[in-house]
Amino acid sequence: MGVLEGFWIRNFKSLKQVGIGTCFPKFVYIDDETQVLPYPLDSVTLLIGNAGTGKSSALDAFSFVSDCYRHGVDFACSKRGGFDALYSHGGKGSLSFGFHYRQHEELEAVTYALSVVCTKNKVPFIESELLAYQRGKESLPIFFLQNGTRSIRYLAPDERIGNIELTKIEFTDFRNLGLASLESHPRFPVLAALRNLFENGVLSDFTPDPARGLDRSLPRRHESPRGMNLSGLIGYVLNHYGSECKNLFQRIAPLIPNVENILIDSTQTDKPLLTFKMSGSKQPVPITLLSTGTIRLLAYTILLEENDPAPLIILEEPENGLDQLHRWKLLEHIHQVVDNSQNSQLLMTTHHSDIADSLYPSQVWVFEKNQEGFTVVERASDALVIQEMMESNQPIEPSWFSKQFL
Repeated sequence: MGVLEGFWIRNFKSLKQVGIGTCFPKFVYIDDETQVLPYPLDSVTLLIGNAGTGKSSALDAFSFVSDCYRHGVDFACSKRGGFDALYSHGGKGSLSFGFHYRQHEELEAVTYALSVVCTKNKVPFIESELLAYQRGKESLPIFFLQNGTRSIRYLAPDERIGNIELTKIEFTDFRNLGLASLESHPRFPVLAALRNLFENGVLSDFTPDPARGLDRSLPRRHESPRGMNLSGLIGYVLNHYGSECKNLFQRIAPLIPNVENILIDSTQTDKPLLTFKMSGSKQPVPITLLSTGTIRLLAYTILLEENDPAPLIILEEPENGLDQLHRWKLLEHIHQVVDNSQNSQLLMTTHHSDIADSLYPSQVWVFEKNQEGFTVVERASDALVIQEMMESNQPIEPSWFSKQFL
């Protein structure tokens, strides 16, 4: 598996130009002189800031590219109200995204960049894609799609795309990503890992109402493989893991307050349901009667404890609906599982300082709006007061975020 070291976004809603983590490697051509950010994302990354500062948009940017990968750019734009609803007011250039991904403990890395524009008739299409590999000092195989032509060429590390002639191959599909149809190469396993990121990464806020509906069908065509709510997630787990589900539920039951055991009841219907043996209760409780906090914590626990977890788990304000006990249980679980994981990363937003205080300053990115109404992002450890504390070897207090940023 690998790790998403960083990503950048241009002209997407209020995100006129932001970068988080290592997002402008030197071997990738870009159209401005944006500085290289030398610090990769950690196993846990938290986005924090006031309401309306662009945190949700940053998460949706990943979901947008994932939708483009799985269903095409038409669907990704239509799902969000069309291209004009997404494009930053007053922006220049294309709607653009970039991702830098690296294999664990290896020199191999890949950067993928996507640009989307639209016609005069408001039909979105792919303007360009770029895929650049880096393996030590080896030359870089390049995949490049622009204006309907696909090109492949090997570049020396100091070459820039704008300065060379590319061998062109006819490629006329403007709606679907070339990345999705590009065959994996055994010499470059990081490509398969990158595609897995877009195909199997999960973005969810797991609101309780859809979960209570208990639609146990397989995920629909335009949903992620794990579904968009608890019903879809449980459906995925039961169909994907089969007989291993019992062990999975036995493992996660002690992690949820007041739950002694999770049982699979297949006696009432052709679609098995989950019931819960609760502390102090003689009869199992059906999932429909669980509290909001228990439902959300159950969903997060399943995601973190899966035998084959999603490569990137994106949670929108996971503290919603959780009381203090459930919230601390979640934080404890995150630190125990994700910090030791080589298979998955966690990207979250929050409005609760407890979550930020529980992380390192290098794992927290602070979102604000500038005078023009666009988002600016700063890593918390880059704030002057935090830098001074670190340089003077002062210990970072448990409530460091609450004291310095609130």
